[in-house]
Amino acid sequence: MRFSPGQFFRGSRRGNSLEFRALRSAAFRLAGWQIAITVVVAAVAGMLGGEAAVRSALMGGGIGVVAGLYQALRMFRFSAAIDPARFYRGVWVSEAVKILLTVALFIFAIRVLRPVFAPMIVAYAATFLAYWAALGTGYPWITPRATTTKGADNPTGNGQDGR
Repeated sequence: MRFSPGQFFRGSRRGNSLEFRALRSAAFRLAGWQIAITVVVAAVAGMLGGEAAVRSALMGGGIGVVAGLYQALRMFRFSAAIDPARFYRGVWVSEAVKILLTVALFIFAIRVLRPVFAPMIVAYAATFLAYWAALGTGYPWITPRATTTKGADNPTGNGQDGR
């Protein structure tokens, strides 16, 4: 299999493309929630610790978002229903790379950018709130939305079959 530069972000053409689109969409929505949480933590850090605390919180939250989004996009490249072995291997590889990426980004931030440590770690940890909320709600945004077209089979136009 050849590597193409955008391969990790386009997903795979294997399996049901609607399923993959829904999973990629869910990954980006989860990252959006993580970004929102990071902004809130950065605002609180700014009130308590000033500009350096804001930058540090944004670094920590950014590390969580980048690593988590990479893992989700990499993991969902293959369908578990079509090729379980490849999917399972993708889960392990994506987790390993996520850990290495997280460590590398923290090392870079600490050595080069010199953050305030507490806001950075708090914001990084806060990004996990999005995962916990998603698990607690059962990931309602993963299921593809039904179409709402009216027709002979669907006179109500509500995404159901009208029965």
